[in-house]
Amino acid sequence: MSADTESIESLKQQLIDLRQKLQEVTGKMQDARAKRDTANSEVKRLSAELRTLREQYQQLKQQISTVAEQKKSLYEKLSKLREDRKAKTEELNRLREELKRLNVEYKNLRSFIGGKRIDEDELRSRIEQLEWQYQTTTLPPEVEKIVINKIRSLESIYVNVKHLNELRSKIDEIRNKIPALKQEIQQINQELKNTVAEYLKLKESMQALKQQREELVKKIISLKQERDRIREEANQHHQLYISLLSEERAIREELERVSILLKAKELARHIDERRRLLQGKALEAFEKYQKGEPITLEEYKLLAEFNLLNLKQQ
Repeated sequence: MSADTESIESLKQQLIDLRQKLQEVTGKMQDARAKRDTANSEVKRLSAELRTLREQYQQLKQQISTVAEQKKSLYEKLSKLREDRKAKTEELNRLREELKRLNVEYKNLRSFIGGKRIDEDELRSRIEQLEWQYQTTTLPPEVEKIVINKIRSLESIYVNVKHLNELRSKIDEIRNKIPALKQEIQQINQELKNTVAEYLKLKESMQALKQQREELVKKIISLKQERDRIREEANQHHQLYISLLSEERAIREELERVSILLKAKELARHIDERRRLLQGKALEAFEKYQKGEPITLEEYKLLAEFNLLNLKQQ
């Protein structure tokens, strides 16, 4: 086997090897591209799910903010109600102490004046009559002295009776205030009870919302990590695809080069074989020509092509 034949066979084998390698690389490219596209689709799906979860997170955040404002408002209301109850309770205790003191004072003054009820207006009228009598009537000194003492005595009694009546009025006023104040405190206690129940309900809602937020944050973090992991895989598949694409381009270029070279080799061999064939025919024609036998026009052209006519002349 000639060197040219070996070279052509070698080139043919290279073509086979290159085509096989191209097929393998193309298969790997298709696999890498499919995996990349699948991963990118999953990334898109996870990104859409993450957007939905983030929207839910914002809604939860708004709900928590609203509940926090409601809790703050209720807490301020509770503080005010407690302050009002404390103030009214202190007022109630103060009135009770005042009532107790007034009752003692009233009892003592009543005991001092006597058990008989004395009319304040009637007593005032008697004093005014005596004063009028004293001022308009000439009385003997001893009678005048008696009248003055009587006036003084009645005035002393009048002062005590007036104070007693004032005490009675204050006692009645306080006794009227106490039930109303107790009713107000009872109403505040009921409002406190209702407000505390509402506050505790909001507190439970807040805890539930925060728990949902915590679970949502964990889910978002987990999905984000999963998305980033798959995105990294997609990038790796893409880099592999780009590398294989470059390798495929190089193989195709090499395949084209070897194919051209093979065609050139085969063409050269074909030309050499044709020339050898024609040269053999030219030698046969030359023998006939040397013997003086007739030759055809084609044989004559062959003798001219291979420069054999000159040899006859020599």
